[in-house]
Amino acid sequence: MANPHIQAIFFDFGGVLLKHADGIDHPAIEAALGLEEKTLWNCLYRESRYTELHIGRCTHDEWIASVRAAAVRRVGEKAEALMDAWRNSERALNWDMIGLVKSLRGAGYRTGIISNTIPGLDERLREEDSRQPPERRIAPLFDVRVGSGDLGIAKPDAGIFEHAVSLMDVPLEASVFTDDFSKYAEAACALGMHGFHFTGYEQFVQDLRTLGIGC
Repeated sequence: MANPHIQAIFFDFGGVLLKHADGIDHPAIEAALGLEEKTLWNCLYRESRYTELHIGRCTHDEWIASVRAAAVRRVGEKAEALMDAWRNSERALNWDMIGLVKSLRGAGYRTGIISNTIPGLDERLREEDSRQPPERRIAPLFDVRVGSGDLGIAKPDAGIFEHAVSLMDVPLEASVFTDDFSKYAEAACALGMHGFHFTGYEQFVQDLRTLGIGC
């Protein structure tokens, strides 16, 4: 192992292991439907019940109903087309980052996910894996998979980080975390983890090298 003082590396899911914040190319959908930028994001996450859903305080169906209501308010008769485009969009993985995870595991590091997401993270990962050939399955690449919707605590709450490192059975100071939201990386740092704001694969590789972790 390149750095014996680091034992585990945790990743956010959307925007890090996925190419986009939720895996979906929002601008492409909005452009195709002639909608303003951020329309889909606002409907899904700002004007819906998502803040309740991602800590398990409303059902998936209740969230979907609130998304549809927000879409109707914003785009009227285009609401169903927007909902269909969102549901049918591919959630694209960041394969550079998946390759990095594989390399880190090969070097002896343990890896995990800490994600603000709707309930059922593990089930979704395994369901998606079931449709993929073995070399493209990602659930086995992570020793620990923590989703806010299942835990009932969301980043930047300290509890979600503490829960993840407890499951991994490693000290906070022996852990790395990266997230595309800087405030979540900062929250990890405040606890004693090595937190990095994710801006891209190359930058994160450089961040790891500052800790003596070669990739």
